[in-house]
Amino acid sequence: MTEHKFGGTWTEIKLSRLQKYLGFYTQALKNAHQHYGWSLSYIDAFAGTGECVVQGRELPIAGSAKIALETKPAFDQYIFIDERSEHVDALQLLSTSYPDKNIKIYNEDANSRIIKICESIDWKKNRAVIFLDPYGMEVKWDTLECVAKTQAIDVWYLFPLSGLYRQAARKYTSVSDDKAKAIDELLGTSEWRTAFYEAPAQSDLFDSDPSAERTMQWDDLLKYVREERLKSIFAEVSNPMILPNSGVPRFALFFAVSNPGPAAVGLSMKVANHILKSD
Repeated sequence: MTEHKFGGTWTEIKLSRLQKYLGFYTQALKNAHQHYGWSLSYIDAFAGTGECVVQGRELPIAGSAKIALETKPAFDQYIFIDERSEHVDALQLLSTSYPDKNIKIYNEDANSRIIKICESIDWKKNRAVIFLDPYGMEVKWDTLECVAKTQAIDVWYLFPLSGLYRQAARKYTSVSDDKAKAIDELLGTSEWRTAFYEAPAQSDLFDSDPSAERTMQWDDLLKYVREERLKSIFAEVSNPMILPNSGVPRFALFFAVSNPGPAAVGLSMKVANHILKSD
């Protein structure tokens, strides 16, 4: 199998949180699955190879795809997406170890495939958990909107906090057109320009005043992402887990519920918040 090296201690932390939630999810929906005839799916948008070698470890650990396949009770369907052909080859090999599982593997851009999935499935008869663990800032806002509109998908999203912080340079004049476009696509709005930056009195930010600077630090950016953006489309969004939990943070692990039903929101958020706060 292709060796997939990446991450650090935070990799194991995020995977352990995902593993705990998947076990809760399939168990909690077991009766509803039988009563309503729902089909339960696990969607992994950046699935990797199924295993990973974390920095500081010699032996590989189970990645998100393998964790999902080992979850009991089982999902009815597993959808693995990765744009890298070598990862897809490894996933195909992994799937042969689970001949009883309904596994679909796509060598494709995650955003386009997720939108196709969301628009092609009857969500009155289906429920899903999606894991968004991008390599960088690949997850587009349009994709998140499509997921939220299903009102049937629970979301774990490893948000690229350090990527946003770097792209939103301290000086507004240092934010190139390419960087601005990347942030627009990540957040789904251009309003971050006036939310993140402040120009001197009687100056126009969009005239690229050289003295305009970002007034938000990383924790302010994170609050903006949750309060102003994610909560604008999802029924509820957790306070994120900061990863790593020491030094300069690189990621923020969010949980979001798309089902607006009070019972669904209450139970899912209670469990997810407990998992995020657990050691």
